[in-house]
Amino acid sequence: MNQMTPPKMTRGDVYKSSEEIIAAVRQLTPLVAAEADEVDRLGHLTPKLQRALREAGVYRIAWPAEWGGPAMRFEDQIRLVEILGYEDASVAWNVQILSDTGFYGAQFPREVAESLYVSMDDATAGGFFPPVRADKVEGGWHITRGQWPFGSGIHSAQNIVGGIQLFQDGKPILDATGQPEFRVAYLPVEKVKLLDTWNVIGLRGSGSTDYLVEDVTIPDGHVFKYFDGAAPHLPPLSRYGKFISISLQGVILGLGRRILDDVRKELQKRGPTDRLTRTQYAEAEMNYRAARAYAISAATYFSDKLFAGEMLTPEELADAALSSVNTGHQVRKACLLALELMGASVIYKRSPFERRRRDLEAVMVHIGHQRKQLQNPGAQLLGETDLARLA
Repeated sequence: MNQMTPPKMTRGDVYKSSEEIIAAVRQLTPLVAAEADEVDRLGHLTPKLQRALREAGVYRIAWPAEWGGPAMRFEDQIRLVEILGYEDASVAWNVQILSDTGFYGAQFPREVAESLYVSMDDATAGGFFPPVRADKVEGGWHITRGQWPFGSGIHSAQNIVGGIQLFQDGKPILDATGQPEFRVAYLPVEKVKLLDTWNVIGLRGSGSTDYLVEDVTIPDGHVFKYFDGAAPHLPPLSRYGKFISISLQGVILGLGRRILDDVRKELQKRGPTDRLTRTQYAEAEMNYRAARAYAISAATYFSDKLFAGEMLTPEELADAALSSVNTGHQVRKACLLALELMGASVIYKRSPFERRRRDLEAVMVHIGHQRKQLQNPGAQLLGETDLARLA
């Protein structure tokens, strides 16, 4: 890690390594378990948990090493989120979103990033789609009214972003391919209004509510181009847009591991099992372990290549979506196989599986785990270049 020129946004001379952050998160698991019910009730992280996670350094993991950040490898990002997901999926969801901060900051020159962030431990939240209209004005872009859904982690964020579509002289600006120009804008936090729209069955504590701004102007320097492909000039963790959500897999991996472990403990308490039960539980473990192995293997490969200064081929890049969709579907399958062995007891609100079952279904509606994400990997594997745009 290069610490010769500490960035202004570090906390004094304190530099947390990836290993230190993961160790700190392991120490927090009793607190996460203790706060989980209140997180679910409030719909966002509790102040106590928010402070503890910030102090552990979880929001700084994606800042570049050359700026003094941990530059945590992709597979370790998944493991970090997985540790939290084992205790509570909503807490893990908050962290996997808020820990993308370094990805955002590294899109800018260092001096701009330092103007946006007081500390590497400041967190960033927000959604991109659907983008709202932003009209060109002197020095920036004016949003008359913009509302975005799925502001996960927004209650704990110091910076908030939103997707915008660029207009000039009343007309949409088009890129070289004829597509509307899309950007991500840093919104003035004091002008952001949170809306009470997050009334859901699962992941209640993620706080993924809608948010709104009206009559704001975003300076040119606070807007960046979110790329569909690769940006070789950026630091390793920020070179590919789709890698912003790679740690999402840690949520369902942690949640799935907890469900399987709890089912196993219950089966062991019941005494000797029959042949069907043994076979079905083994199948659940088989699906889970295969999914996790693929997720970690793909993430490790990406880290190895990018930190070595290399870029990914289209076929290699396909693994990003393949592993994410596979992780979701195979872990969900594993959990359903295991939960079926619990019989009708799981349908009661008093069931220890109640919240975890709700969270499992909510995790699976994320675009990262949906089959529609396989469209572009299929094209890449077949050598086709007509790829769908990010949406």
